[in-house]
Amino acid sequence: MTSTPPGGAPDVGVPAHLAARMSVGEQHAWLASYLRRHPVSRRSALRGGAGVVAAMGLASAPWTLAACARAARAPVSVVGRHLAFGADPQRQMALAGELTAAPPAGGVVVDLGRDSSFGTTLPVEVRRLVSQVPQSDGAIRGSEQFFVHARADGLAPGEHYRYRFRLPDGSTTAEAGFTTAPGPGSTAPWSFTAFADQGVDTVPPSGRDEFTNAYEPDDTRRTMTPATALVDRVAAQRPAFHLLAGDICYADPSGHGLPERSRSGGGFDSFDPTVWTTYFGLIERSAAATPWMFATGNHDMEALYDDNRARGASHGYGGHAARLDLPGTGPSACPSVYVFRYGTVGVVSIDANDLSTEIPTNAGYSGGAQAAWLRRTLGDLRADPGVDWVVAFFHHCAFATSRAHASDAGVRAAVAPLCDEFGVDLVLQGHNHQYERTDPIRRGRAAVRAPDGATVRPETDGTTYVCVGSGGRPRYRWQPGETDRYRGNPGPDSGTTVASYVALGEDAQQPEQVDWSQARYLDYAYVTVDVAPPPAPGSTTSLTVRATTDTGLEIDRVVLERRSFR
Repeated sequence: MTSTPPGGAPDVGVPAHLAARMSVGEQHAWLASYLRRHPVSRRSALRGGAGVVAAMGLASAPWTLAACARAARAPVSVVGRHLAFGADPQRQMALAGELTAAPPAGGVVVDLGRDSSFGTTLPVEVRRLVSQVPQSDGAIRGSEQFFVHARADGLAPGEHYRYRFRLPDGSTTAEAGFTTAPGPGSTAPWSFTAFADQGVDTVPPSGRDEFTNAYEPDDTRRTMTPATALVDRVAAQRPAFHLLAGDICYADPSGHGLPERSRSGGGFDSFDPTVWTTYFGLIERSAAATPWMFATGNHDMEALYDDNRARGASHGYGGHAARLDLPGTGPSACPSVYVFRYGTVGVVSIDANDLSTEIPTNAGYSGGAQAAWLRRTLGDLRADPGVDWVVAFFHHCAFATSRAHASDAGVRAAVAPLCDEFGVDLVLQGHNHQYERTDPIRRGRAAVRAPDGATVRPETDGTTYVCVGSGGRPRYRWQPGETDRYRGNPGPDSGTTVASYVALGEDAQQPEQVDWSQARYLDYAYVTVDVAPPPAPGSTTSLTVRATTDTGLEIDRVVLERRSFR
């Protein structure tokens, strides 16, 4: 029987005592049945008052005649632009945003070119997303959003392009630019960045208290708004791409199922779809020019929406299909599972929700398709003479220490043997709200020591696992008696051998004494990976993995080196 711990998956209006025993597909079926029995009318919407919201882009207010009239009069624009690679980052780019109101007559297009004269016009697809969230008082909280998507194909490798969205009245967004992946043989160095568990710093337009961030008083090392500060640093750095290892915006941040009118025992929702609008506005300063590539975490399973049956799955990712563009190179039933190649680096996104034992709401939904695909894909990457490095990213940790989640037994069992077998070089994880880097691991143990500044040779030393769930949400705690361990740490240091556990299921933990916890930082940080391609065939190539706090302080660094396969 499925068992979902409180806060383990988004609460979308299913009573808590039922949701705890339901898969995402079953929750979606319950919601569909509930909404059929409680159709939304204008009269019931007005009676719901503040419990019903019409969200049209950035406007979110009680659904009243005055509010709808104001929205209708406002000029339509495109906000929250974000990019993503297609299947081939050398030649494909997906461009997306959100309309602030219903699509205007005449449609939206994208102007694209090598410079501001553009020269190419791309058609735009509008994807409508309707959200209807049951509330404990009988009201239904509703919103209607419109997301715009265009796909550029046939681009030239390593070239810079300019683009803008254009509306029928001639108005446009500001121009932005992107660069495609380099062609084969490029020796120019480049970088990518990563974090997870980001969320937003601001209260969304609905103004509900649940969406504030409960930072602890002793978080004295952080900026006032860490999620925003980290975006600012990534935007200033202009990496080739950014990886986000799940738990993206926290449209349901509390995880307790308590809406504004149900403070105890109601088991209903705090989910607010307009948080996605706020989120895309937050990351636009980076994502409009840098592809942001997403994996899915437990807070990204949204049973509210169409359960994506068109692709043969029931896992609550239908909302993401409206908002996001992902490469689509994985199994047909797993939209957030994919692979892409940038230069000599192969990057693999894994859906840990399919593998988790700690939060089994979606466990096994792929019927083994993801695991079989992952084995084939890692084998193909290692057989490709143009790929030197293999990087995987996913949400629940295979190797991490924490009081909150630590390591997930299902993820470790599914992923770690494949990392050993195919020599995965670097794994980026989230879920635990902290920064932590392991020594290189083989067969579950530290193979060599890799302190700050060390050089690791993955072919013989093993895989380095980094938890970078330090993207903005309130931090977790270490196990009792364990401490931070990072460059410049002024406090005690409990070393690399620390107490932790493996999560076997809800409230089921197996204690373990780990020997691989090399660097730990219990505040906000992101990872930069600097890639130095081989200058000549058979020469040395490197990945330099650097951790930087939201205040701009580098606290950890390790260099991975390989002999190039080219």
